[in-house]
Amino acid sequence: MISKFARFILMPAALAASAIVAQHAAFAQDSKLNAMLPDDVRKAGVLTIATDAHYPPCESFADDNKTMIGYEPDMWNAIGAKLGVKIHAVSTDFDGLIPGVQSGRYPMAMECISDSAEREKQVTFIDNSYGTSAIYALASNTTISDDTATLCGLKTAAQAGTDFNDVLTAITTRCKKSGKPGLTIYNYPSADAVLLALYSGRVDFVMSDAAAAADIQKHAPKPIKIYTNDLIPKLYTGMVVRPDQKQLAEATLAGLKAIQADGTYDKIMEKWDLKLLELPNPMINQATVQPLPTPVP
Repeated sequence: MISKFARFILMPAALAASAIVAQHAAFAQDSKLNAMLPDDVRKAGVLTIATDAHYPPCESFADDNKTMIGYEPDMWNAIGAKLGVKIHAVSTDFDGLIPGVQSGRYPMAMECISDSAEREKQVTFIDNSYGTSAIYALASNTTISDDTATLCGLKTAAQAGTDFNDVLTAITTRCKKSGKPGLTIYNYPSADAVLLALYSGRVDFVMSDAAAAADIQKHAPKPIKIYTNDLIPKLYTGMVVRPDQKQLAEATLAGLKAIQADGTYDKIMEKWDLKLLELPNPMINQATVQPLPTPVP
C-alpha cells in the first residue's frame, strides 16, 4: 500500500509497460481457453472485475485518475487476453469486494485478497501469488522493535476487512498471555487513511502490505521504519468468484497458467519487483488444498 502522497508518482513508464504487456498478450488468444468460459461471459466478450484501486503495487490510479496500473491490472489484462475477453475494472471499497461477489453484483474481484479457510466459505479463490504484511512505525518512535512485547499497550490501525486485523489480534493475544495490555485497534476504510493515522500520530504503528515497503518509505512525509514479527503469516492471494461459478474459476485458472507458461507472469512480477511473491503452482482454494503454516500467538 502507498499513501496518497505517492499515488500520483506512478509514471508514464509504468503505464507504457502495462500497455506493452497487454498488447503482447492480446496476440495470444487461445480458442480452447475461450471455450472454457461461461456462455454469458464468452458471448459478451467482457469480464467485470471489482477492485479497490488505492493499493499499490497491487493496483492504483495513474495520474489521469482513470487508468488502473499495478501488477494485478497487468495480470488481469494478460489473462483476459488469453481468454479472449476485455476486462472492465470497477473500483470500490475493499470491504465491499467479497459481499459484491457474493451478491452477484460483480462476477469477480481482485485486490491482493488473501485466501483463508474462512473466506473460502464465502467465495472461491483462484490464487495467483503469495502475500505478507509488515509493521510500519515512525522512525522517531525508538521504543518499537521486532519483539512483540514492545507493541503491547500501543495504538494501531489497519484497513477494514483485511487480514492485517488477524495479525493485530494475535499480537494482542500474546500480549495478554504475558500479562501485558493488548492493543487498541482502529480500522479505517482505505490504506491511505491507515497511513495518514500513522503520519499524524493518531496511532503508534500500523499493519500494511510488505510488498509496498520500498514505495511507502520513499514517499512517506515523515521517516518511517519497517519491522517484521513472528506472528505475521505468509498467505496466498488471488481472484475471487462465487462458489457456484466453478466454470469461471476453472477458466481463469487456465488463463493464469497460460500466462505463466509463456513467460508473461514472470515479466509482470519482475517489473513490479515482486519476484519473491511468485506462486509457481497456482490452484483453486489453495489455502485449504495446500495450507501454509500459521503462526501461533
